[in-house]
Amino acid sequence: MKRIVIFLAEGFEEIEAVTPADYCRRADFEVIIASCGASLDVRGSHGIIVRADTTAVQLARRSVPWDAVVSPGGMPGAANIAACADACAVIRWVWDAGGIVAALCAAPAVVLSGLGILAGKRWTCYPGMEAELGKWAGTDWREVTAGSIHTGVSHVVDGRLITGQAPGAAEEFALALVEALAGPGKAQQLRAVSCVRPERGC
Repeated sequence: MKRIVIFLAEGFEEIEAVTPADYCRRADFEVIIASCGASLDVRGSHGIIVRADTTAVQLARRSVPWDAVVSPGGMPGAANIAACADACAVIRWVWDAGGIVAALCAAPAVVLSGLGILAGKRWTCYPGMEAELGKWAGTDWREVTAGSIHTGVSHVVDGRLITGQAPGAAEEFALALVEALAGPGKAQQLRAVSCVRPERGC
């Protein structure tokens, strides 16, 4: 069974968190939602509260071989993930261990840039956030993001890195994650039963 971690922090974008959680559970993956704060109840950027399964502190103590980790966007949600040392440690551990790192909206720029994960990769993010790498990745941002190419499209899969642009890309982003972990057949099955656009006939 594939194991997925989704980090939540105060101010997260609700669609970007719940959509991949839902599709990954439909794909029969084990999905653990981890709060970056002390409370399991995390308030999103539009006031919707989601109860996490565990906290980032507790998660970082587990020696589970995670197959993928997801960082939703939203502000200040993405900034709060970036400020959570335990979440960043897990993200970097998954990447170094050969797992998939996925991020949406503000999170590719805000969370992943400083971890060096964008280097040499094609990626996307919320429009305008690509111009703020210096703010989020630190003074050596040119080095840690060297060779990265911002595409500006809705979602991008570049090897083990999956990025999405905004809430409107959450569904395709989630299906790309399912496909990367379980193959195109499983992703197509979910497309069919969910009547995903632009599929016809439902």
